[in-house]
Amino acid sequence: MVFLKVLRLFLDNRVGVLLLLPAILALYLIGYFLGYNSTFGPDSTVAQLIPYLAKMPTANVLAHFVMLLLNAIALNWVFNSREFLEKNTFIVSLNYLIFASFFHTWGEPSWLFVAQLFCILGLGLFFGVKPQQNSKKAAFNASFAFGLSVFFEPSFIYILPILLLMFGVLRGFFLREMLLMVIGFLMPIGGLLSFEVLNNQQSKFKFVPDLHYYAPNWQDFTLLGLLIVVLVFSLLGLRARLLKASLKLKKQTQILTVFTFLILALGLSAFFLLGQIGLLSLVILPFSFYFSYALLSSSLGISSHLFFYILFGFSLLKFLLFTI
Repeated sequence: MVFLKVLRLFLDNRVGVLLLLPAILALYLIGYFLGYNSTFGPDSTVAQLIPYLAKMPTANVLAHFVMLLLNAIALNWVFNSREFLEKNTFIVSLNYLIFASFFHTWGEPSWLFVAQLFCILGLGLFFGVKPQQNSKKAAFNASFAFGLSVFFEPSFIYILPILLLMFGVLRGFFLREMLLMVIGFLMPIGGLLSFEVLNNQQSKFKFVPDLHYYAPNWQDFTLLGLLIVVLVFSLLGLRARLLKASLKLKKQTQILTVFTFLILALGLSAFFLLGQIGLLSLVILPFSFYFSYALLSSSLGISSHLFFYILFGFSLLKFLLFTI
């Protein structure tokens, strides 16, 4: 009965419900201690900047715990502060934890969720751009935040063309503002590469990976299938929401939809050709937004709620199902 009330609590407008996030995240930790150790692809991303963390599984568990909480709260803040809904809701944070559980393994060194944090901040800054106003500063700041994410997940460098296209949809193709976006995005990377060259250090980043086809296993196909169902529910919820949406919300969702499908296409390509999950993991950011609309939709009603509990239960029990 307690689990049946979880969704209702997070759909409400009570900030205190965020205090339940550590308890929910602790349930996933129990799965880790029971021995579950599988995600998309062959291996998750390895430590890029501090290699010795690979020998500290406890530190990585704590880092995952803290970063997941921070990302969930930050993403929910973007949703509420940028008015994707008329009232505040905190279901976005719970959606994020559930979807993120498919993309990481507790105890393994990974900077993926640190990179995601900068992408979340970048999205928050990006949606602060005013379509009818000069947006040079906001565009530069947003792209700079996304550029910082490349420090922790080099594959995120391929996000730049998507950001430019999103900005074009929002503001139109203003050359100066787009040049500032390119400069802002590449500035952190250029600074690091310059430092390594000046100090005769070999670069730790490999921006052009070697292509090799990855053959997914049945667990991978199961998780991909679930993501497709989430996408379907998300789009149905979004469609119902747009029937009574403001012009501002329609523009925001149009931009986020561009981000969703381009990241999905790029992420699936990286997954099948390289066995990498970094880019694909970014779909959980828009999915967390759009699936909230499905859960709040009166037309979807019981079906979306039922799927939510099935998905939530599977995300908690997959460590047993995948070891059978």
